[in-house]
Amino acid sequence: MGKKKEAALLAERQAAEWQLGQDWARWLLAGNQPQPLTLYGLILDQGETAYLQTTVNYARLYGGTGQYNQSGGIYFGKPGMVLGLMAATAAVNASRRSAAQRDMQLLWRDLQEVSLIATSHRLMCHLPARGWLSFDYSTVSEFYPDPANWTLTFGFQNSEPLRLVGLATPTLSVLSAWRVLGERWPSEPGIAALVQGAQSAQVTTGQTEQRKLPRIPGQD
Repeated sequence: MGKKKEAALLAERQAAEWQLGQDWARWLLAGNQPQPLTLYGLILDQGETAYLQTTVNYARLYGGTGQYNQSGGIYFGKPGMVLGLMAATAAVNASRRSAAQRDMQLLWRDLQEVSLIATSHRLMCHLPARGWLSFDYSTVSEFYPDPANWTLTFGFQNSEPLRLVGLATPTLSVLSAWRVLGERWPSEPGIAALVQGAQSAQVTTGQTEQRKLPRIPGQD
């Protein structure tokens, strides 16, 4: 497949996913609840309902421990040899120390593609090495939807920030805003374009339906 065709297919998929995000916004703006999703094998909490299952790119923001193994020892031999060994050991330790200091910096880590389930209570990400991790909406302290760049970022009260990237982020941004912000969700700036698109579609649909109303006899 040529690059132009791949780009065209990607643009088509992006447009479809953006439209899906607007559809979710329009549905929720009308006061509707998401349609429940049936899951098999995975047991949810009492009263919890699954809404969406998809795939995203996952990352967490944190720094390393800064720990490293320091080389050392007692050297025997000719003075020149001993000095050379000591210098080599010092260089190795300096390199390890520098690497440890770099590792302490906050970076997006654990980058991988994961399965994600969005429910009425939380987001659930399945990591091959750790199984299902839960991110409850009630623990969210920071919320940064950026569907125009296919990114959604959360900060939490007691755990590392979470970043989700992928074509499903318009829908996830709307759904998460609805659950995290409650009644304030339509005013979230990060999803303004999706909400505005949904509201425009509502107006257009309403106008179309009005034009289709039959004329009442006796009215001019």
